[in-house]
Amino acid sequence: MKSIQLPVFILFGLPIKPKSCLHARELAAQRNGYYVLFDSTNKPFATYCDFESDSGFAWTLIESLSLAKAKTSNYRKNFAYDAESEDCGVNWSDFRLSKSRMLSIKNNPGTNYLRATCNFNAEVDKGLTDHRDYLRVALCRYNMFGTSSGYTCATVDFFNIQGFSCRQCSIPIYYGNNKFHTFIDVSRVTQACSRLRIPDTIANEEAFGRYQTENPRFRCTNSSTATTNWWFGGTVIG
Repeated sequence: MKSIQLPVFILFGLPIKPKSCLHARELAAQRNGYYVLFDSTNKPFATYCDFESDSGFAWTLIESLSLAKAKTSNYRKNFAYDAESEDCGVNWSDFRLSKSRMLSIKNNPGTNYLRATCNFNAEVDKGLTDHRDYLRVALCRYNMFGTSSGYTCATVDFFNIQGFSCRQCSIPIYYGNNKFHTFIDVSRVTQACSRLRIPDTIANEEAFGRYQTENPRFRCTNSSTATTNWWFGGTVIG
């Protein structure tokens, strides 16, 4: 892991403790990297900030799991349940913030979006080479802390699966519960909500979580070390 950046932000002569990567960006942080943020009780924690892969957005990493780790019992639950990783730093194969820290980031002003990516690579420029296998949805349109065995038709800002993409389309996102993670049933995307015509899907294919059925064409599941990354974010003003 690269060194963690602990910049000191000063306003009117007083130090400011950033609560999210968007907050850090507004305080002049500009480069992707590992940052120390502060939760609602002012306790520090490490995460990764992405300011460069999406123009106009700042993203805070809340979870990153390899395919192998995502299948373990500790992480087979959605974001409504605590499943904090043991490592104090950022291990891209085994990283999840506590629920309280997720809520602290979510409740910080300007945090309006949830994002899922595959194989974000902190070692390359911008972290993402493209927006294939990608999800971005406004938090007002999807309650990621809801618990249910069913799904909701959520209108997403942008969705790409195996090269097929749409904007402002409605897709079925499963909430998850204490037995399985939030995920998208790609097979059901073709049958429910906007009923998108996605080529090369397989029966019961799952994306961005759960992973009982995997499609090797999907980047998050093309190997046991492939990672699924979840983020909170917001738009940068100015």
